[in-house]
Amino acid sequence: MLIESAWFIAGLVLLVLGADSFVRGASGVGLKLGLSPFVIGMVIVGFGTSAPELSVNLTAVASGHLDIAVGNVVGSNIANIGLILALTAVIIPLSVQMRLIRVETPLLILASAAFLVMCLDGEVSRLDAALLLAGFAGLMVVVFRGAKAEPAEVVAELEGAALRDALPLWRNLVRLALGLALLLLGSRWMIESAVSMATAWGMSELVIGLTIVAVGTSLPELASSLMAAWRKEADIAVGNVIGSCLFNLLFILGITGMIQPLPVPRSLVMLELPAMLLLAAALYPMMRGDLTISRREGALLLGAWVVFVGLQLWFALG
Repeated sequence: MLIESAWFIAGLVLLVLGADSFVRGASGVGLKLGLSPFVIGMVIVGFGTSAPELSVNLTAVASGHLDIAVGNVVGSNIANIGLILALTAVIIPLSVQMRLIRVETPLLILASAAFLVMCLDGEVSRLDAALLLAGFAGLMVVVFRGAKAEPAEVVAELEGAALRDALPLWRNLVRLALGLALLLLGSRWMIESAVSMATAWGMSELVIGLTIVAVGTSLPELASSLMAAWRKEADIAVGNVIGSCLFNLLFILGITGMIQPLPVPRSLVMLELPAMLLLAAALYPMMRGDLTISRREGALLLGAWVVFVGLQLWFALG
């Protein structure tokens, strides 16, 4: 088990390093191609921080570990809100100005509810996956149109973040290629070691995906949000988490389900999917009024996540 744990940690480190290299490389290439800082911040960075989930899911599907693929996305969304956004808000209250967040929050609730309905028949079919990808295409339209209506302060915040990656094109291409290589290698090590640990601990692959793997693939979002909060870039911190959740549900599960229909265990429909929906719904009153997540609200979200993980481990090991 020590060896398997070491391989898992090594894979996790590669995923985090790979995601950072991928995001920086893709952002730099986007700048060279003339993309606006808003699009880079909301699309490229959002996709990049979700790259570990995509890499792990593709590896899981290719190796036949379908429960890990579903559990990883659901668990990552739960961790994004209940751990990452919550912990960031506990450290520093998050007051945002980005108008798009007012739109994305209801969209996240709608997407979470729609995915729960899709799973009632016990499978994410290719038709379900196609609908998710159609939803992702619609989200991209909303993001590109929303860029024109954002306050100057938000645009300046995103521009400052994007310009940090203004390096020569060849260096960003190297970053991009290196990031992809690290993501693929890290996800392979994580999946193989996670399956071995699940077997040794007597836990299902679904629970491993919902907890250990999900938290691991969410670490890039954690690093990005904490760094943004430290720089007082609350719009990036919150937008990164909500955008990542939408990417996970619509794009990553859409791509994964198109490649291979995914079975959905009944337990997921009864517990984890409602938990994911409830956490998304909890953001609505926070984002509706003054667009601020206070320390108290962050603590409540964090407490909910701790209870969720505790129940997962209790049921798995009890």
